[in-house]
Amino acid sequence: MSIEQAFDSRYELKQSYSELLLPEIHSWVCMHPAGFRTAYPSRQVNSIYFDTNGLDTFNDHLAGVPVRRKLRYRWYGPNLGLAHAGQVEVKNKSERAGWKLTEKLSPDFDLAIHSWAVLSDAMRAASSGLIRELLSVSRPTLLVVYTRDYLVSANGRVRLTIDSNLRGYNQLFAARPNLGFCNPPNGQVIVELKGDVKYAGELADVLSHFPVRANRFSKYVDNLWQDLV
Repeated sequence: MSIEQAFDSRYELKQSYSELLLPEIHSWVCMHPAGFRTAYPSRQVNSIYFDTNGLDTFNDHLAGVPVRRKLRYRWYGPNLGLAHAGQVEVKNKSERAGWKLTEKLSPDFDLAIHSWAVLSDAMRAASSGLIRELLSVSRPTLLVVYTRDYLVSANGRVRLTIDSNLRGYNQLFAARPNLGFCNPPNGQVIVELKGDVKYAGELADVLSHFPVRANRFSKYVDNLWQDLV
């Protein structure tokens, strides 16, 4: 078990497009003057989001609070029933700059068998410090699953990801992990640009070459919103 913190802030730009534009998005990236290339093989990303009983994270985002925090447990691969080699992430954000505190949890968590009460206790027992404190005052609210493509610019300063096949599984009222009933698909593809704060202008320039305007998007807030309205 180890805790890692990214002390250097990174700048992030996130945009949402209709999934009907996915072929065009890949074409834009392929033809982009920044010379993007594949940085890592595509894979499925699975994230369990945690929030307080009062949904502070959700409400802070809706209210536009400039400095906010998001707590999630993340693992990779197609198996939703077994969370293998995952880590807890505390994602901090101030405006468009962000930094993360992460802790890898050595045990696997069997979501197909155990209740949330058992799983939450096990996660707290396997964690430490601030992450354990945050888990102790939070509960699982949403499981988000998507396929992520990873690219990097030719100069290595801009990382670009494309998230597709996005789906969310509401956990708000579930005593056991809900792995079978997902929210209605929102038909969105998420393009995210990341880089050191000093390259913020370069990220904006990369995005300016995309010919279609897009909306900002939060996987957590937009999926949870469907369950609260």
